[in-house]
Amino acid sequence: MDHPNASATSIHHTHGLSVSRSMRRSCHRPTKSVANQVVRCLITSLILLFVLASAACFIAWLMLHPHPPSSRVNSLAVSGFNISSPQFTPRFDIELVVTNPNKKIVFSIDQFGLLISYRGIPLLRSVVDPPNYIQILGNRSSEVKFELGMEKLSDKKKRKVLRDIKGDWSRGVVSFQVKASMRVTFRAGRWLSRQRLVEASCKDLSVEFLPAKETGKLHDGGRICSVD
Repeated sequence: MDHPNASATSIHHTHGLSVSRSMRRSCHRPTKSVANQVVRCLITSLILLFVLASAACFIAWLMLHPHPPSSRVNSLAVSGFNISSPQFTPRFDIELVVTNPNKKIVFSIDQFGLLISYRGIPLLRSVVDPPNYIQILGNRSSEVKFELGMEKLSDKKKRKVLRDIKGDWSRGVVSFQVKASMRVTFRAGRWLSRQRLVEASCKDLSVEFLPAKETGKLHDGGRICSVD
């Protein structure tokens, strides 16, 4: 025969366990809730800080209003320009003057891409890393020299170039076009910086060749290039 007190004790014990578990769950919930709130506040603060910093940089650049570098081909010399040679691989020596038109902005250039063409036909493509670090202070200029050897043209392209170039060669003046793309970093102070690819196009570079000579030079001074 079951004792009524034992049943009551069992019920009381079971009820005590459920109450204890409920209390533990209720004690853990606020801790997790507070931790989640802290994480959310931290993420929101970081996003807000990033937005404010980006807005400050944007406003600062608008106030500074940086201009891209201006470029000028100071000299262009061509050697080994023999149109009767089966190879036809002349060399080009170019001196490019890059000017920083800004007063408070410093330019850093770490790569040049060069394209030399004749009547829209590419003769030479090259990507050049400057041998020395190029930094141009505000309202200053820097001279950069390139010595480039032309690649061997395909037979089709060579026939087209030589067909058109013979008339210019007979008159002693051949006109080339040079495009120079520069990877430029704009810096203002220690914390404002932007990187941009700037392309300068230098047209109508008339090289004068002496009679029976394979060398020629830019005969009427330098050329100012248009910048994109």
